[in-house]
Amino acid sequence: MVAFSLFGRTFAFGRSPAVESWACYYGSEDRTGQLSGFDLLVLAPDGQDPAPLRAKGVKVLSYVSLGEVAGNGPYYEEARRLGLLVRHNSNWDSWVVDVRRPEWQELLFARIIPDALAAGYDGLFFDTLDSPIDMQRRDPDTYKGTERACVELVRAIRDNFPKLLLCQNRGFEIIRRTAPYLNYLLIEGLSSSMDIATLTRTDVSAGDRGFLIAKAQVAAKANPKIVVLTLDYIPAGDKLETEKAYEFSRTHGFVPYVSTPQLNEVFIHEFDE
Repeated sequence: MVAFSLFGRTFAFGRSPAVESWACYYGSEDRTGQLSGFDLLVLAPDGQDPAPLRAKGVKVLSYVSLGEVAGNGPYYEEARRLGLLVRHNSNWDSWVVDVRRPEWQELLFARIIPDALAAGYDGLFFDTLDSPIDMQRRDPDTYKGTERACVELVRAIRDNFPKLLLCQNRGFEIIRRTAPYLNYLLIEGLSSSMDIATLTRTDVSAGDRGFLIAKAQVAAKANPKIVVLTLDYIPAGDKLETEKAYEFSRTHGFVPYVSTPQLNEVFIHEFDE
C-alpha cells in the first residue's frame, strides 16, 4: 500500500505485487526479448505475437477502440454503412462513433472484440472512450445518454468476459461508475506530453496533475483493488525527464512507463540509484 498527501488530504492506493512494470507496444516487429521482462503489456491485435510472452508469465492485453474506428481499418466500411460515424478525428484519421446505437454494440461483440482476442490474450485495453464522451460535452442535447452508454458498454464487456483483465484509458467522467468492472486504469500524460505533429514535449501543469491524481483517487475509492498505470510521452534519450516522470508516478503509488507517441518501440529505462 502506498500513501501520499494531496491538498492536505492523505490517500492510499493498493498495488498488486505482480504488476511492478508495464509497457505499451503497437509495433509489428518481434520484440519478445525486450518485452518479456515486463509484468504487463498492451499490444496491438495485429502486431507482436502474445503467445511467447504469455508463455513466460507476462500478462498481455489487446488494444480495442470502444469509441472510434480507424479510417483505413477493417471496421470503417461497416460502421459507415450503419450510419455510426459522427465526427472525424484528423489527428489519427479515425471516426468517432455513436456508442448509444445497438448496431455499434453488436459490431463490437460480434467482430471487433473477438478479432482483438483471436491471437490469445489475458485481457483488453479500452481506448478512445473520451471521444464519444466529448461529443456529449459539446452537444448535450444531441448526444444525451452517451456517458451512460459508455458505462453500460464496459459493464457488458465485464459480464460477457468475467475472467478477462480489463484496463480503461482515461474516460475520467465515467471512472467512478466503470472502476468496479476494471483491473487497471491508465492515466495518459501524468507528467509529460508531446505534440503529435511537431513532437515537441511539454510538462503537464500542476493543476492538471492534481486533477488526474484526484480522478485516480475516485477510481480507487470505487474499486480498492484497481491498479493505476501511467504513460508519459518523452523524446527517446531524454533521461532526465524520463527519470522525473518515473519518480513522480511511483511516488503516488502508480506503475509508470515512458515512450514516444507512436508507441512503436520498446523502451527499457534504467536509472542510477
